[in-house]
Order: sequence, then C-alpha cells, then structure tokens
Amino acid sequence: MLLKFTSSDIQNTSIIDCSTGTVIYQVCTPRRCSRSRSRSTTSLRSFASFSSYSQEKLMPEPKVTSLIDKDGKTVADITWDDNHASVIRIGEETLAGPAELFDAAFVKVLPDETLIPTRMEYVWRTTYDDLTLLDDDEEEIGRLHSDCLSEELIPAHVPGTGCDYLELEVRAQDEMTELIVSYLLMHTLRERMYAITKYVYGLQHEKLPTRSPLSRLRRQATMSFANLRDNFRRVVS
Repeated sequence: MLLKFTSSDIQNTSIIDCSTGTVIYQVCTPRRCSRSRSRSTTSLRSFASFSSYSQEKLMPEPKVTSLIDKDGKTVADITWDDNHASVIRIGEETLAGPAELFDAAFVKVLPDETLIPTRMEYVWRTTYDDLTLLDDDEEEIGRLHSDCLSEELIPAHVPGTGCDYLELEVRAQDEMTELIVSYLLMHTLRERMYAITKYVYGLQHEKLPTRSPLSRLRRQATMSFANLRDNFRRVVS
C-alpha cells in the first residue's frame, strides 16, 4: 500500500490510498484558541473597605491532533503539551503518552541510526536520510519517500515542491490506525532529533576546509545531536 500525504504540514493533511485515489484518513489539528476564566477574590483584611477582583485570565485550550477515517469518524487523537504528546487515544484505548505506544526500554541509539520498537513488535528505524519500518524478523515492511513528485516516487528537483509518500504492507484496519498514529509521532520526533543538523548537513556532499566556520558549526551540531540521542529515552518516556 502506498499512502500520499497531501500537505507538508503533517498535523493537517489528507492521506490518500494511491491504489484507489480515495482519502482514507484526514489529519486535523484545529488552531489553539483561548477560553476565559474569571475569578473574584475578596481580601479578608480589607473586607470592610473594598473587595478585590482578579482580572480575567486566558487559559489556552490544549492542542489536539485528530485522525479521522473515510466515514468521518475520529479513530484516534493526540493531545499535545507543547511539542510533547501527553495523551494518545486509539479507538477506545487511552495511552499516557508515547511511552505506552513505543517500547522505550528497548530503544537502540546507535551512531548512525536509532531503532524505536512499537508495542506491535514493529520497529521504526530512523537515520538522518531515511525512515523505515521493520517487522520482528528485521525485514523492511515500510518506507517513507520524502518530497516526491508522483506515485513513481521521483524526488522533487526543487525542495519542498513534492509530497511525502509512506509505503506500507497492507495491514488490518486496527493495525493501520495505530501505525499511522506512530508515524505521526515519529515524524514529529525526527524533526526534533535532526533539526540541529538540518542546515549543517544540507551541504554534506561538499568538502569544506577544516577550519571553516561551517566546518566548526558542523562539529558543534554533531556533538549536540549526540547529546540529544543520549537523552532520547527520556523523550519517549
């Protein structure tokens, strides 16, 4: 199965089954709005002379990303606390964040890749360039094709002009929903993991002078990324 994400905004996109051309999921994250909460307080010490009232405070609504199926039913949602998923609901099940969706105890952080097991016994393998899904025999059953122009998976000549395609072996509907949720979380996590080096390694094929400013920045980014990888288990737990 080949899935097309129609928008570069992973939290607001349609997901199309390329074999049928139909939208099988919508990912929707409404803009955060504010709700007002007023509270009056009375000073006991100055009760005889005046009462003090607190000013109206604006309380932001939590950001929620919903996964809606082709029938218009919300089959999963992710509640965010800043950039961290605090609550995940899949069907009737509610999970206390990524730690219950991913098997954080068995995450492997290696020099060139990070392996993140899911509770379904699949493993997301992420590197700077690739994101793949492995089964319990370490066979590849899924791959992200980023920024492609068509279903032939031709890379876009101009960065940012293509769409992302997720290639998956056909799974049962309940598995598919959970895989999509885990992909949404992986996409966000990868952005955080590799944002440090995105600019620096955008010129990775060029040979730079050892003492050049960009070369020094590259070394600093490498060390920062290593620290981020070392703290990864705290991110998913």
